[in-house]
Formats: sequence, C-alpha cells, structure tokens
Amino acid sequence: MNWNKLSAVLISFFFFFIMGVVSVHAQALAVELPNPFRGGSSLFDLLRTIINDILLPIGGVLAVLSFIYSGFLYVTAQGNEAKLKTAHRALLYTAIGTAVLLGSWVISQVIKNTIDQLR
Repeated sequence: MNWNKLSAVLISFFFFFIMGVVSVHAQALAVELPNPFRGGSSLFDLLRTIINDILLPIGGVLAVLSFIYSGFLYVTAQGNEAKLKTAHRALLYTAIGTAVLLGSWVISQVIKNTIDQLR
C-alpha cells in the first residue's frame, strides 16, 4: 500500500475519532443557548419569523430598487428601440418577482389560517 494513502487513512481515522470524543463530551455539558428569534420555539414560529422579519423586508426593498432601476432604464433609453425593449423586460421581470414575493406570503397566510382553523 502506498505510504501517502496509508497516512491519509490514518489521519482521517484519527480526526473522526477525536471528533467523536469531542461530540460526546459536548453532549455532557449543560449549556442552554437562547433562541435568537423572538416568538415561540416551534418550527412554524421560526419560519414565520424568517419570512416576516427577514425575507419580506429585504424583498420589498429590492422590489422598490428594481422599479426605480426600470424607470431609470426607460428614461435613459431616449427612444432607442433596443434600450426600450431592455427596460420593458426589466420592468416585466420586476413586476413578476414582486408578484411572486407577495403571492408566496398570501399563500403562506392562507395555509396558516387553514391549519389554525383545523386545530
């Protein structure tokens, strides 16, 4: 057997052995980490917090900036057909992206309300 391969196997085995020992010792420690997201501790609360507090505000800002950029493209086109086509395509994609963003939020709210009614 090649010495390089043997040394790689031995180092890998040693590394995984050490990681196993460390993970066993880490489980013995009683450390409690606070939840960085406000709200409950269920998966649903985590997803709601991520969507409502992170994705929607960032998506909203990006949508506004995209609409402004599309308007800028229209203004700078100055009647050039190729530039107008690019500006129109940018506006169309911005509108579709905004509709998808808001539509996904509406669908998630409908699913949430349906689950709450079934409880």
